[in-house]
This record gives sequence, C-alpha cells and structure tokens, in this order.
Amino acid sequence: GTLATTVLRPVFSSVLGFVGSIFGYLIIPVWTFWILKDRPAIVRAFDRAVPAEWRDDTWAVLGIVRRVFGSWIRGQIVLGLVVGVMTFIGLLVLGAFVDPVFSRYAVLLAVIAGVLELLPVIGPIIAAVPAVLLGATVGVPGIVAALVLYTAVQQLENNFLVPKIQGDATNLHPAIVIFALILGGAIAGLLGAILALPIAATMRDIYVYAFRRAGGLTPPRPR
Repeated sequence: GTLATTVLRPVFSSVLGFVGSIFGYLIIPVWTFWILKDRPAIVRAFDRAVPAEWRDDTWAVLGIVRRVFGSWIRGQIVLGLVVGVMTFIGLLVLGAFVDPVFSRYAVLLAVIAGVLELLPVIGPIIAAVPAVLLGATVGVPGIVAALVLYTAVQQLENNFLVPKIQGDATNLHPAIVIFALILGGAIAGLLGAILALPIAATMRDIYVYAFRRAGGLTPPRPR
C-alpha cells in the first residue's frame, strides 16, 4: 500500500495527464475546422443574440482579442524560425568540429526544433532527444556536444528571444513578459505558460478600452 501510494500513483497520474494533454492537442485542429467551416453562420447567430446597445462594444472587445492573439501567433512562428536557424547553424558547427553525422541530419533536426518550439517548456526538451540519440552513435563527446548546443539555444531563447520577440508581438515590456510567464505557469501549468502573454496583453487592451469608454472618450479602434 505504501509503495502504491508513493510511487505508482504519481506515475499513473503523470501518464494519464500526458495522454490527456496529447488528446487535447489532437482535438484542436478538428474543432478549428468546424469553427471555420460554419464561421459565417456562427457570426450571424452571435450578432443576433447580442443586445443592440451592447453590440458595438462587444465587437470592439472581440476585435481586441483577435488582434492580440493574431500578433502572438505570428510571434510564435517567428520564434520557431529563429530557433530552427540557430539550431541548424549549431549542428553545422558540431559537424565540423565533433563529427560529420551532425551535419548530415542538420536540416531535419533544425526543423524538429523549430516546430516543437511552438510547444513551450517541453517542446525544446523533446526536440533535444533526437540530437542526443544521434550524438550517442558517436560516443560520449557527441552526447555532450548535443546537450551543450541545445542547452545554449534554450538559455538564449528563454532569456533573450522570448522576452524580445513575444514582447514585441504583444507590445509588452520584457520584464512583464517574464513575470506573466512565471505567473501563468504557476496558476495553470503548461497551458497557463502558453497563454499567459496573449491573455495579459488582451486584459491590458480591454482595460484601456473600458476606461476610455467609461470616461466618455472615444476608445481606440482595434487594428
């Protein structure tokens, strides 16, 4: 009983949580397809359901959400491209100084790193696994070289790229970006870290809109 409680139960819970997360990510494309397919009808039905006196403000707030999340998604794509390019260059350097096998698979590993960069926290860790396994075919120097490369890219990303690129995409100061990531991760784990920046930027812009609206001023139109 003690063994099951202290060892097996946490492992079982972790496995179930991981499977649930994978299922959640797989169902998102299906949900998006149906939303896009019936988008005109959904928009018309929503517009009719909103009271006339609330309609302008409702669409203004939705415009803010769309603008902020669109900028954030574009920032994520740019971040993935930058990480992919840095990984590619680093693998070419390892191919020249450690073993040519890194150069032969540089494109594939760089693409994997760039794509998995869209998944914060665990994405870079998963992306490093193929490179470490490839380095294992060379020996201990290959493993150490791969770990050093991916650790360096990860540190550069966390301390410079994420605050700068995502900060520009959401128009947040790098200090606010780091604070939002920590707070979002502490509140809602992985999902909180993923959505922390667009939610923070959206709340800021909605607050500005509501403040100007309540003061009788003309709120800025969502871009």
